[in-house]
Amino acid sequence: MTFSATEAAFEGFRVVRRHPLAVLFWGLAYALMYGVVFGLFGGPLTSMMAAMIANMTEGASSATEIEQLGESSAGIIWLLAPLLLVLGSVTSAAVARAVLRPSESAFGYLRLGGDELRVLAVSVVLFIVTLGASMLLFGLTGVLVELAKAVNAGVAILVLILFGCASVGALLWLTVRLSLAVPITVAEQRIAPFASFALTKGQTPSLLGMAILAGVMSMLVSLLVSVVALPATIAIGGESGLMAYAGRSTLEILQQAAPVVIVWVLVNALQGALQLAVLYAPFSAAYRDLKGLPHE
Repeated sequence: MTFSATEAAFEGFRVVRRHPLAVLFWGLAYALMYGVVFGLFGGPLTSMMAAMIANMTEGASSATEIEQLGESSAGIIWLLAPLLLVLGSVTSAAVARAVLRPSESAFGYLRLGGDELRVLAVSVVLFIVTLGASMLLFGLTGVLVELAKAVNAGVAILVLILFGCASVGALLWLTVRLSLAVPITVAEQRIAPFASFALTKGQTPSLLGMAILAGVMSMLVSLLVSVVALPATIAIGGESGLMAYAGRSTLEILQQAAPVVIVWVLVNALQGALQLAVLYAPFSAAYRDLKGLPHE
């Protein structure tokens, strides 16, 4: 099979062109998630976002305030993690299905079945592997830096730069080598989180280039959506339109600022759906071009 990193990088746009209705379904899925998240954590999220914007515009707060903000953010993220993991499994499986099994287009390729359960299992394994690798590499870097401090500060800084860059490079290599795990899971309908290693052998530079190009295009899509939605964003008062309700309960915010919340949900849902296609479809295209489809 012939694999072109440039061709694969544009697969997301081809998916949007071929299946615009699927993007609408993905947007609805994101809107539902954002609605649930705001319904559960609207008050704390608004206060947290207001504090973050204040830090960026007015300067850093005290160390205690920053620590409290970090703890609040981490707490909300951990509470949302199961929902995000399930939604991520459903949507990533849908994108892979749109590329690898395009005839199964009902409901925008969204399903709740065996593929999604397998993708969920693979996602959990990959998360554990990458988290463990990160802790090991950066923990080792920290130990080496502490040992280097016994020599002098200059050596410690050099060790930090060298081993820090090496750790980031190793994690990037690992991520690329595991990047086809979800397409493999959907195409071959089996839980094989490490089968990606064999398929990506010798293709790391090409896949990395593809991922970078897709990432740049994703940022451009995000910018485009922001520009298109600018009139609506200005009409609700921009970021301050929602930040003005910091400290109030979710019910109070919904009662007093329902239009602001609706616009925020719709803009972010559209942005999320388009970025989903642009970022995830290239990896399924890479699998298809490297190995071909099982039924062919």
